[in-house]
Amino acid sequence: MKTNLLLTAILLSALSAGSLRADIVYLRDGKTIEGKITLNEEENTYRIETTRGAVIKPVRDVQKIVKAPLPQEVFIKRFAAVDRSSLDDLAGLATWAREKYLVSQKQKICKLMLKIDPNHAMARRELGYTVFENEWILEKELRKKQLDLGLVKYRGEWVSTEERERLILKGDTEHLSSLFKSVQSDNQIVVDYAVRKIMAYTGSRPYELFTPYLESPHESVRLVAVSALSKFPVEIPKGKTRPSAGAVKAAHKLYGLVLAEPSPKVIKVTNICLRRFYPEETFRQALNTLLRPGDEGSIERAAEIANQLLLKKRVPQVFDLLVTKKAGNGGVAEVKENGKILELLSKSLGVDHGYDAAVWKKWWKENEARFRDVP
Repeated sequence: MKTNLLLTAILLSALSAGSLRADIVYLRDGKTIEGKITLNEEENTYRIETTRGAVIKPVRDVQKIVKAPLPQEVFIKRFAAVDRSSLDDLAGLATWAREKYLVSQKQKICKLMLKIDPNHAMARRELGYTVFENEWILEKELRKKQLDLGLVKYRGEWVSTEERERLILKGDTEHLSSLFKSVQSDNQIVVDYAVRKIMAYTGSRPYELFTPYLESPHESVRLVAVSALSKFPVEIPKGKTRPSAGAVKAAHKLYGLVLAEPSPKVIKVTNICLRRFYPEETFRQALNTLLRPGDEGSIERAAEIANQLLLKKRVPQVFDLLVTKKAGNGGVAEVKENGKILELLSKSLGVDHGYDAAVWKKWWKENEARFRDVP
């Protein structure tokens, strides 16, 4: 009886040892698969049981099969020999276990690591933790709060929508700052790279990011900033009557730049940008410049801009600016005839009806069909 029990124990031990053997399957494409292999003679395929699941491979795809210990068996030996006081050694074993898809074994090592360093980033993340408000929290617990708190994930961390937007803006600001510095380089290869990267920007905050560079003392920087802004013509959101404050501010900066810009190259590019960026606001600003005393150079440029943007749909609003009134002393209104407005109309339309808005309106009604907008 004892002999039978002994033989049974030996047999079970042998079977157990055999079950801990693995096969390393070398495929003809150079890849390898590790697991327990079974041949299906009818279908002429191998079934390979891995720690990730079963894989089926045709026999013709297999170059050779080498017997090796199972990852679970290797882990037991490595775990017995590892220095449990060394975070580096434990992290190495945890990484190996992850690569072999030994989930429970990896978690076992990570828990040991946290006993040494409760804030070990790798161990925390492998155990399903993430950072929220500078504290470690299980990601599954954080997800429960997500709906209530309106959290979103940004670069591995859960933050509010507002915080994510702030972090994105901060990152884009720092990145563009570096690129604009490169625009000033003496190395043309560096300059070309920086310009391509700047012009490739597709984010949602172009007005905030590019507008500050319109005031740069460097011509090349101003030129690139204007070109970048030209890719983002202003749009009025659905249900709104005006675009964002950032867009309006950018339009004002562009208009101010073209009035004071000394570089003909930058003026040329800015004029092109103004015609497509926010033409309605630019036209309004140009008319305001023509209505008030100012530097002759600025007035001349404002007249050029107004002339370029004087589309048919904008002509009627100019008639009422031929004469403006404002309250004077004693309640008597002061009437002012605006010569620059008359000059704009006369040069653009080819006629001169003086300062009588009613005459201009009558004439326009009769002759509007003769005019077409210049592309």
